[in-house]
Amino acid sequence: CNPIIKAQGYNYKYDLSLPIPQYYDIVEETRNHLRARPDAILVNWGHVIDGNIHLNVITPGVFEEDPELKSLLEPFIFEAVVRRGGSISAEHGLGQQKNKYLGTYAKN
Repeated sequence: CNPIIKAQGYNYKYDLSLPIPQYYDIVEETRNHLRARPDAILVNWGHVIDGNIHLNVITPGVFEEDPELKSLLEPFIFEAVVRRGGSISAEHGLGQQKNKYLGTYAKN
């Protein structure tokens, strides 16, 4: 995680891969989905050439995971990625946090 972002608050990190024409659509859709949570800010970067995006949601000043916010993010983000023909995992791999979603959202 970017140390500047990490210092701001809790970071919900998503390493995603999307078709390049839909690369930023996931950010806009997630931002709209979180309108009721002005405490959640999207901070994103990635590798446009290969379609990988690091979608991050931070809660400035709050350093503990918020289960309510996490339930708004998951599986919403994964469903939005799959709907766009992307992958819920890019170059950083699945990790342990996504294990429960493998059967539903992972490609063969």
